[in-house]
Amino acid sequence: MKKFWLHLFSALTIIILLGSTYLFLPQTFLSIDNRFRDFLFILRGPLPASPDIVIIDIDEKSLKKEGQWPWSRNKVAQLIQNLSDAEVGIIGLDIVFSEPDKSSPHRIAAQLQCNTSAVDDYDAILANTIANTPTIGGYFYTFSTQYSTRSPLIPAVFVTKGKSGQEYLINPTNLVLNIPIIQDAFYSSGFFNNTPDEGGMIRRVPLLMRYDMSLYPSLSLEMVRIYTGEKRVIFNNKHSGMESISMGTLQIPTDRFARLVVNFRGAGHSYKYISASDILDKNFKPEDIAGKFVLIGTSAVGLADLRATPFDTLMPGVEVHASIIDNLINQDFLSLTEDPETIDLLLIIASIILTFIILYTLNVWFMIPIFLGLVFAQYLFFMEMLFTHGIVLNILFPAAGLLISFVTVLLLDYIISLHQKREIMAVFAKKVSKNVMDDLIKNSSDTLLTPRNKEVTVFFSDIRSFTSISERLADPKRVILMLNTYMTPMVENITKHQGTVDKFIGDAVMAYWNAPIEVQNHADKALLSALEQQKKLKELNTELYETFGVHIAIGIGIHTGMVTIGEMGSVGRSDYTIIGDNVNLASRLEGLNKLYGSSIIISSNTKDALQDQYQLRSLDIVRVKGKKSAVEIFEVILPDADISDETLQRYVQAVTHYRNREVEAALKLFEKLQHDFDSTLYTLYVERCQQAIDKGVENFDPVTTMYSK
Repeated sequence: MKKFWLHLFSALTIIILLGSTYLFLPQTFLSIDNRFRDFLFILRGPLPASPDIVIIDIDEKSLKKEGQWPWSRNKVAQLIQNLSDAEVGIIGLDIVFSEPDKSSPHRIAAQLQCNTSAVDDYDAILANTIANTPTIGGYFYTFSTQYSTRSPLIPAVFVTKGKSGQEYLINPTNLVLNIPIIQDAFYSSGFFNNTPDEGGMIRRVPLLMRYDMSLYPSLSLEMVRIYTGEKRVIFNNKHSGMESISMGTLQIPTDRFARLVVNFRGAGHSYKYISASDILDKNFKPEDIAGKFVLIGTSAVGLADLRATPFDTLMPGVEVHASIIDNLINQDFLSLTEDPETIDLLLIIASIILTFIILYTLNVWFMIPIFLGLVFAQYLFFMEMLFTHGIVLNILFPAAGLLISFVTVLLLDYIISLHQKREIMAVFAKKVSKNVMDDLIKNSSDTLLTPRNKEVTVFFSDIRSFTSISERLADPKRVILMLNTYMTPMVENITKHQGTVDKFIGDAVMAYWNAPIEVQNHADKALLSALEQQKKLKELNTELYETFGVHIAIGIGIHTGMVTIGEMGSVGRSDYTIIGDNVNLASRLEGLNKLYGSSIIISSNTKDALQDQYQLRSLDIVRVKGKKSAVEIFEVILPDADISDETLQRYVQAVTHYRNREVEAALKLFEKLQHDFDSTLYTLYVERCQQAIDKGVENFDPVTTMYSK
């Protein structure tokens, strides 16, 4: 139970600490979470890119053939015109013409103060081409302190729905537009800003920004809007910020900053690329262009429009816009949940609780494979949610919850194991042998000290006439020293035979076999220990007489049966012990040795459990004090006892007559045995037979009832 509460407290502590970290320090760990998600993209691998999106690449080949960038505007106009002639669907320019064309004859003539009407104005040529083709312009925002006096014109109506407690839209302070003649020629335009995160990686791209109190779309969003013919863009708010953008039937999920989580198709050049020089030379297939989204940008390293994405650290920036258009037209979105903080917190809690529950009952050797299984299950869950259901969840904190919980469970099990070993050592240090102690520590469990029922062999021994011995010794110190001299070899013998010393009751010893560890043939081991103790006592009596002037005799009772075993006692003071009727019976058997003049008495249960052969004789069938049922008891004859087989046969014959109520026949046999041998046992039976004859054999009960202990 302590283990349960300790694990529960630890799980709640991890939930509180990890949940608080997630809620109050999310940005600190955002880059790590993003890297986890990037890894899932890599494991997923590339997806087929939309064939309806084509990139016209101002590549190294084009620069080598047409000259370095910027090209003259008439050349750009020709590029756009050739695309229009091929019946392109819509053109997006990932380019901004923020300054007049310095190579334009018109500009050169003006600088030379010559007649400009007779020469070409390349800016005007480009503006005219733009005005007569389905071309959408590009521009970008900055956060400089300088404020532009111009704003792009957008032929769309932006409608806000819902209220938010706070607006999180990106709010730039300046923008870089095309020169007026070109900007005014566009039917529409959009910004092509990307917003790299702290590590410089492009993962989320804004679809809307607020500038000078108005909303403006990205180049990708505006191209899709115009392509689909929608006039209204609905800006959907919720209590925690922006939730989505609606254009007709198209519902685009965003984060609160109006950013789309880009579902990249793969590394750079996933889409069809056509060199700009091939378009200028008309060295392309019109069907590769007709009716499609076309983006004009660059992959040339020298033009520095390369971006880092989960798949590629050098992806052309124009392909980021292509990926966004792909997501929009195919509605293949990755989105946050309606309340991401709550969902992520629930995932954190679930990861921690589930890990604790699964690992709680496991053996330490199974924890690592189960943990790896949980990691794999969590990986499958996030893959399924991200790429099948398109839901972006926090990966770092649930994964951290799983890992921290695993480490905590291991640490708790280690601490609990150490505590259990200390408890076991404290409880059994003086009860069992070193080998048994080592086995207990090696195989300890939290149920070892828990009360349970088990079959054991119980042993009691007691010193005969100890009171008179104590009076003879007189000095308490000599009494204790004498007892220690006697007890030490007796206890060593018990532990040598894998017995557990339960307690010392004055001059008596209580022990048992088959607990706390399993002991094979425990009845035999208990009896062997008893026989060796009687033999050792004869050797020990010489030392005791020389030192203390006393001889010791002991009686031993042994019984095998079910008992309740476990850690018992009061709060703060307890012991590992056994209780039950069978314990009391073993104690009664030890006391019967005085009555029958024997040294070792065992019960019929113990006799039946013995595996080896011993010299035994049935003493009696008795009802001991406190028990209604009778039990047959046996004397274990010591190896050095002078009892012949013929004498034992005579005794068995006499006892058989006695138990068959043939009392007179039994009396004759017992009297002859008493005459031949001076034995307390034979004298006892002679007296019993005589009493039965005197009282009447018809009232005779061969079962002896004991009225005292």
